[in-house]
Amino acid sequence: MRLHSHRPPRHKKGSALLAVMWVIAILVALVFGTVALLTEDVEMSNTRRQMFLARTLAEQGLAIGAHPQVKQDDPLLRYEVAPGEGYIVEIEGEDGRINPNVLLQREDRGTWINITRAWGLNLQEAQILIDSLLDWVDPDLFVRLSGAETKFYNRPGFPFNRPFRSVDEMMLVRGMDYVNRIYPNWRDWFSIYSSGVVDVNEVTPEVISALTNADPRFASELVARRLGRDGIRGTKDDLLYPDVASALLVLNVRPMNNQSGQSLLGVNSSIRRVKSTGVAGDFRRTIYAVLRGAPGSGGAAQVLEMGEELSKNDTALEPARR
Repeated sequence: MRLHSHRPPRHKKGSALLAVMWVIAILVALVFGTVALLTEDVEMSNTRRQMFLARTLAEQGLAIGAHPQVKQDDPLLRYEVAPGEGYIVEIEGEDGRINPNVLLQREDRGTWINITRAWGLNLQEAQILIDSLLDWVDPDLFVRLSGAETKFYNRPGFPFNRPFRSVDEMMLVRGMDYVNRIYPNWRDWFSIYSSGVVDVNEVTPEVISALTNADPRFASELVARRLGRDGIRGTKDDLLYPDVASALLVLNVRPMNNQSGQSLLGVNSSIRRVKSTGVAGDFRRTIYAVLRGAPGSGGAAQVLEMGEELSKNDTALEPARR
């Protein structure tokens, strides 16, 4: 009698092998998918940790910089807690900026024209903007020649007919949207907390040039001399000007009693802006506080404003310079 083996047909063997390979492929895909999800979750957690750490370090630096005994050259203002992690604090006199309310109260058209020219406006555009700013802050409804009152805005409560309570409020005025497009950094020129007398030891080249009609090259030289050899604000080699006349000499501008821009200049600032930047890896956060009381003056400081400086690159910025 002959025995017969019960071997499965070859096509069934191939089907089983194919099914096993599909199962293995699915398992491999699941493993790789799980690993990818875990990796993404780890990266997200690390990103959140760095963002939180950057904010925490910024707050730590701000607390130190706001202390009334801390001066601009204090080594505590630049601190590295670990490689790639730390904070940098800058203390600026708020009187390095123009108080727009003071300038409008004086109706100083000459200085405003110099400012708007630096922003890129022509004379006609400048006249419209200046008249509109004046109409916004004055208490009456009289429309200046190129100004704007209630009829132009066609919105309840516009214009406010009072001084500005924030720099951002200036954006509501006719013509400021155009300024914001062609010169986005216009806010850096102003502060509603400054005294109205611009400190030559804090002012930027652009602002001092507009106030005095000085050549921009001399204005840059004024700031370069003030910062000293290292070119860094708040270090021991800073050379502060003892009086306005010394600054005008560097600007190559003759002191004139009737020049309105020059009459806005001084050498002291009792309001300070403390800006703290926390850095953690590729992330940084910058927060600031405007305080009443000069650095090193002692006594409690009055907080006038606090906020965060935002940037379109806040989530991926270069490490801060040390």
